[in-house]
Amino acid sequence: MKTKDYSGIRSDGPLPSCLEVQIPEDIGDMLGDYIDSCTSQLEELEPAVLVYESDNNDVENCANIRRILHKIKSEASMMGFEDIAALFHEAESAFEELDKKAGIEMLLRLKDWTLAAMQNMKREI
Repeated sequence: MKTKDYSGIRSDGPLPSCLEVQIPEDIGDMLGDYIDSCTSQLEELEPAVLVYESDNNDVENCANIRRILHKIKSEASMMGFEDIAALFHEAESAFEELDKKAGIEMLLRLKDWTLAAMQNMKREI
């Protein structure tokens, strides 16, 4: 499988299409559970980002954001979703390196891209 370039998440650059996320062949009945889990984590991400944006309790919110990113990456890797794992790996690093404004924009774009990918995968159920 060809490695896709997710570095555009750092600079608002292009990303591979969320419609082309490869679904592991052996996922079977677990696809729905995976989509539900990932969607739930993404629903936690947006309010955490909004609190981070408002300058309230940055240390705690940054830790929460890191935890969510890491959990999504780990679950994706464990389930065989290499595209999502690679994107979230890139996002974890970017969150540490970008300034606050760029980090917020990156996180919201990441959420939107991933939700669109989840919606597309639901069609496979």
